[in-house]
Amino acid sequence: MSQDLLYTEMESNGTGNAVSTQDIWTWVLRNPNTTTGFYTTQHAKSSSRAVTDFSINLQTSLGPITVPDVQLNGRQSKIVVTDYHFGKNTLLYSSVDILTYGLFGSKAVLVLYLEQDQVGEFAFSGNVSIKSYGNTNVTTSRVKTNGTASYTKLVYKQTAGKTALQLSNGVLMYLLEVTTAWKFWAPPTTSDPNVAPDEQIFAIGPYLVRNASVSSNVVSISGDNTNSTTLEVYVGDASVDTIVWNGEKLPTKQTAYGALTADLASIVDRKITIPTLSGWKVADSLPEAARDYDDSAWTVCNKTTTRAPVKPLSLPVLYSSDYGYYSGNKVYRGYFDGKNAASANVTAQGGSAAGWSAWLNGKLVGGAPGNASLLSTTAVLDFSKATLYDKDNVLTVVTDYTGHDQTSTGKGAANPRGLLGVTLKGSSNGTATFKQWKIQGNAGGSANIDPVRGPLNEGGLYGERLGWHLPGFSPSGTEWSTGSPAQGLNSSGINWYVTTFDLDIDSDLDVPIGLELSAPAGTVASIQIYLNGYQYGKFIPHIGPQTRFPFPPGVINNQGKNTLALSVWAETDAGAKLDTVSLFAYNVYQTSFNFAQDFSYLQPEWTSERLQYA
Repeated sequence: MSQDLLYTEMESNGTGNAVSTQDIWTWVLRNPNTTTGFYTTQHAKSSSRAVTDFSINLQTSLGPITVPDVQLNGRQSKIVVTDYHFGKNTLLYSSVDILTYGLFGSKAVLVLYLEQDQVGEFAFSGNVSIKSYGNTNVTTSRVKTNGTASYTKLVYKQTAGKTALQLSNGVLMYLLEVTTAWKFWAPPTTSDPNVAPDEQIFAIGPYLVRNASVSSNVVSISGDNTNSTTLEVYVGDASVDTIVWNGEKLPTKQTAYGALTADLASIVDRKITIPTLSGWKVADSLPEAARDYDDSAWTVCNKTTTRAPVKPLSLPVLYSSDYGYYSGNKVYRGYFDGKNAASANVTAQGGSAAGWSAWLNGKLVGGAPGNASLLSTTAVLDFSKATLYDKDNVLTVVTDYTGHDQTSTGKGAANPRGLLGVTLKGSSNGTATFKQWKIQGNAGGSANIDPVRGPLNEGGLYGERLGWHLPGFSPSGTEWSTGSPAQGLNSSGINWYVTTFDLDIDSDLDVPIGLELSAPAGTVASIQIYLNGYQYGKFIPHIGPQTRFPFPPGVINNQGKNTLALSVWAETDAGAKLDTVSLFAYNVYQTSFNFAQDFSYLQPEWTSERLQYA
């Protein structure tokens, strides 16, 4: 709504700029056409957690004005405005943050917010009186400037909740404490995304407001709510006297300043049932570690040049993107002959905190657990405990993936993923070199075989490629057995776990559901979470910190069957298991949205075509 902000010029910036302390950095932006000023303040040290009090020196249309008692909490910013235009009105200045404004016929409504107990100050030109409705005590004083001009200064300390001010100049103001501002909504009354100030309704109180409309004498509001609260609605039309909430007509009252109020009942006593996860099936998701695994259909790594801006550490080029695999885990198999190899030097890059593991002829020979401060890691693999053969030794390397880099990091998104280089070191009796490398990534690579979920949804783990995470897949056959993530792995490797659960949540409830995971201290592992075919979380217990993973609507079925899959990658021979794998509800809300609708169109099922990607 702040149209004046769309065209501004930098007037000044710096530490201590326009403020009384060097602890604050200020950018002064000004609209050259309207002279509206935006003084954006933050701590000079952006990581500061200090609570800093200062005064700010403003240039207004009535001359310079110094506003005291401005307070900035750590890691926050505040925009102080001057000559701020809303409708036909102008706010001379405000040290209080502006949330929004609306135009309701001839009435302008301006909404400000502050932390509780902070001091706010704002002013209007001329002589302005107020009527206050609420607990906040607002004092007014008239200030004369040079000549005959004057302005009215309003100062207050923010209390809990809200206070409404009716000004003699016709402006209605809401002074909101921050937690109340979190439940302030301005639903549009138009489908045009460019909402004008007179195309909205204001509502305060519920957890969420989704839509609002006016018909005859009724304002209809749809949204979500949980605890008992007062719903306050400002329409600006005296003929509207009734609130309908989610289709239910509510006893409605009118305030002295023209808003409507009604009570919303609590729904915390509504009972829901969250099932316990059981009936797990498990299968090996790393058959590629075996020397005799059939990789004849895999992509051969045979490139000696790359368009990547980073020079490979060895040839052939092993960057996954050079072979059409961009996101997700990658699996490599490198072949060499003879018994002369003593070790291998491996550098992998999967993003911050991404680890990797390597097996020689099925035996774990090392890796790196990932480091939250490093994009790539290097390790020397000792072959002394592995069995070597005269022909076709196979080094299998699995690399994790935590995303591509932003432009602030090295080469940004162009930083390659996968293996940056692998070299063999021979024993004292001879040398050793790789004769071939192969790679496998997400099923179909860049072909996007699952256009609904998209090409970033999967990686190259065996279970991913074969679609073991998809609804409709049946974990049957000799490779599957009964086993849960709580049992886990006793050595290195990757297990795939699948189960299903049913939900039956009332259609008028919004119950956000998530999965909570935990692992014993010292567990070095990478766990991926799939619900109804969607990868919706990665749990790396030795790095953390996330242990709770939400499932949004469209991914989870609130009524009906859900398929849950976990890939558990034990990165060391200590193995890995989970001591918590449980569903939970974040909260319960009464809602106007049909979360129980059929989302099957967003959840394509497994087909036998997946078998070709082994």
